Formats: sequence, C-alpha cells, structure tokens
Amino acid sequence: MALFEEVAGILREVVGPCGGCPPGIAPNATLEGDLRFDSVDVAAAGAALARRFGDRVDLVGHVSGLDLDALTGLTVAQVVDYVAARAA
Repeated sequence: MALFEEVAGILREVVGPCGGCPPGIAPNATLEGDLRFDSVDVAAAGAALARRFGDRVDLVGHVSGLDLDALTGLTVAQVVDYVAARAA
C-alpha cells in the first residue's frame, strides 16, 4: 500500500463517519478545514501514526512547533511527507 493511502486511511479512521470526512481524501485537503480535525483528532491521529510507523513519528510534537497559519493550512500531503521523513 502506498504511504499516502495508508496515512489517509488512518486519518479517515480517526474522524470516522461522524466527522464528515470525505470518502476520498485528496493530498491538498487540510486537516482543520476540509477534514474538520480538532486538537483531539490530531492527538488521536498522532497516536495511530506512532503505533503504525514508530515513536519517531510524533504528529502532536510536530504541529506544536507550527505557527497558526501553518497549523490551519496543514494538508494531508504535508502529514504524509512528515511521516515519510520521520519513519525512514
């Protein structure tokens, strides 16, 4: 399975059907705007990504270092790039 599909699947599982997550997640979808992630969702996604890819993947730590514009504009593709860099 390609990394994008795997990460997108994890993000989809986190928000579930109640979160309004579209069935097909585009690389340019933003976590906050398009997927409606809140801080609890980011923490849950971070835990799921760490379980799958190892403790070096610390999404919560990563987003805590972002400024507000970068945080609200964080895309699925950027999360995938982060996972790829940290899991390598």
